Amino acid sequence: MPTFSIFDRGLCVERRSPDHALDDVAARRDTVLQALEILRPVVRPLAIEITMGSLDPETFASDFELIRRVASRTIPAGVAHQSAFAESPEAELVDSLTPDVVLEALTPAESDWDIHSVRALVTAARTEVANPRIDRMPSLEVPTLEMDGERWLVGPVDEPGYRLQPPISLRWQQERGELRLSVEAFWSLWWQLGSAEHTALREAERALDESGFQVD
Repeated sequence: MPTFSIFDRGLCVERRSPDHALDDVAARRDTVLQALEILRPVVRPLAIEITMGSLDPETFASDFELIRRVASRTIPAGVAHQSAFAESPEAELVDSLTPDVVLEALTPAESDWDIHSVRALVTAARTEVANPRIDRMPSLEVPTLEMDGERWLVGPVDEPGYRLQPPISLRWQQERGELRLSVEAFWSLWWQLGSAEHTALREAERALDESGFQVD
């Protein structure tokens, strides 16, 4: 039976948003959707957390005023969702985090508000490995979904010490009008050179570069 490990730090891909994201909040919102579409063959968010608030257009000084969480009803049992976070606000439940749903969630309620951060709390990552197990918990069945006829592992798993590490995390943080994207694989299946999972992650990294996302 194949096994894998979960680490506190993982294989990380970091990119700055394309230059046009500096234009306005609509452009920043579009770059999040663009990145999600590029990453879709590898990793998909099942629950997201968005912080928004006022942004000074001259100094980019910000003060977030709203935390919004949206989650898919398809999250399987055994996944850490609400239980992983102290004082967690209730999530809005949807059938699926479609582009339209994410677009609406990323649209600020006030005209002078902007996106401060976006974080995928729960993700599904595509794998070709059948029935993999966590090396330290071989008896635990890893939460799994079937989407588009393929197998996707879902996390974080709801076990002590593992509730903050999804298979692959997705984070966007605004810095002076620029959105910085971090894609970090915490589960070792996506680290193994030559594996289908690692190859797919690197292909997505190249696709981000070809689409104008920038390396520091």
